[in-house]
Amino acid sequence: MNIIEITNAYDTAEEAHTDWSVVTEETAEIAQRAARKAAEQFGAALEYEDAHQEALLLLATRPGAARTALEMGAGVLYRWLAQRLRDAHLTEAKRRSKVTSWEENRSRLVAAGEC
Repeated sequence: MNIIEITNAYDTAEEAHTDWSVVTEETAEIAQRAARKAAEQFGAALEYEDAHQEALLLLATRPGAARTALEMGAGVLYRWLAQRLRDAHLTEAKRRSKVTSWEENRSRLVAAGEC
């Protein structure tokens, strides 16, 4: 008997269903603003175009949560998207901030007389 492990790429059952009807002109503009903020905040780890795509995917893959947030106001939806983008890229941004570039490392070695 072969036992296989079935993995699930989704955190919730809602994410397995994609509903693009939640992406309207209003929600797309909110997604653009949230993406712009995320790109400014995590510039080394995230570009605007990528953040915008991720924000649109969040809307489509979590339509229930997006609609609930929008019902409470555009600001709530913006905050929800911004937090999701932040959570997704915060660890990567922290890791990249600790990385020293090759040029900077070489300059330090030259200044110390080791190179």
